[in-house]
Amino acid sequence: MHCSIWTHVGDPDDLVARYEAMLAEVPEENMRFHACARTEEGIVIFDTCPSKEVFDAFYGRPEVQTLLERHGLHEPAERVDFPVVRAYAGGARVDEPGFD
Repeated sequence: MHCSIWTHVGDPDDLVARYEAMLAEVPEENMRFHACARTEEGIVIFDTCPSKEVFDAFYGRPEVQTLLERHGLHEPAERVDFPVVRAYAGGARVDEPGFD
């Protein structure tokens, strides 16, 4: 599993509103493990994919870029990427291959 962490700096109320509007366009069943945290400086988004290759292919799609741009979330102040060691959601481990 791969995790991309996006830090957006700005008015937290505005960023949360834009983030929630963006997610309203994304089917929840597409989310394997995804979280957004509100900070004093803005928001931090934790987004996962099965692998770095899957992540790059997904985020490279024009429709994904258009969605991010439409909501003003396409250029984070910082983006870092890491392999996931372990992840849990809803009391279940979600980082193992084949998890659906």
